[in-house]
Amino acid sequence: MVERVRDNEAGALCLSQRHGGLPSRTVPGLTVCADCRKDAEESLLELPVLYDMCAYVLDARHPQPRERVSGRRPGGIVLRDAVVSIRSEILGVLASWCGLVTSERGVTGPDELSIPRLSTFVLIHFGWLTSHPAGPDFVDELASLADRAREVLKPEPRTEIDLGPCNHPGCGWTVRAEGHPPTRIRCDAGHEWPPEKWLLLRDDHRFDSSRESGE
Repeated sequence: MVERVRDNEAGALCLSQRHGGLPSRTVPGLTVCADCRKDAEESLLELPVLYDMCAYVLDARHPQPRERVSGRRPGGIVLRDAVVSIRSEILGVLASWCGLVTSERGVTGPDELSIPRLSTFVLIHFGWLTSHPAGPDFVDELASLADRAREVLKPEPRTEIDLGPCNHPGCGWTVRAEGHPPTRIRCDAGHEWPPEKWLLLRDDHRFDSSRESGE
């Protein structure tokens, strides 16, 4: 960190790691260039939305155009390590920069450890942070968080395996395994099999992994 600060003061170059070629010169009064400042501000404004979107995809349910089985409750949360990790990082990074502001500026920090409060606090002190010796690290972390959050939110190719007709009385809709390996097994009417019963479907000779409908 000391070397980064010294070089920045001497050469007035933006030391962000996101520059592909020669670094740009810093904005007067700041320790980052105009492009990095703009990218970081846009990332900061987007992070609360990305955070909420990550929470949404933790529930792996997909909207069903067909009528649901009456009285059936929504499926449980399917934890995806990458999504959980990036949400934790967003919270931790914003809290860390809030801590820097409160310790060095002597101001009271957010009264709640929530993304809206943390991001608003960072935005209020955005000018100070981009003029701080750690400004290049600040803009790099914000942009990196937004990039990685967008990456984990990209929809995955959906693969389904038809397992045959549903054996619930009066149903008969096709049972499908979603994902490969499967993450959920349910019929088109909404009947769902918990993981502990998946082997019963295999024993019933209906779990044919060669019948993929997602390709």
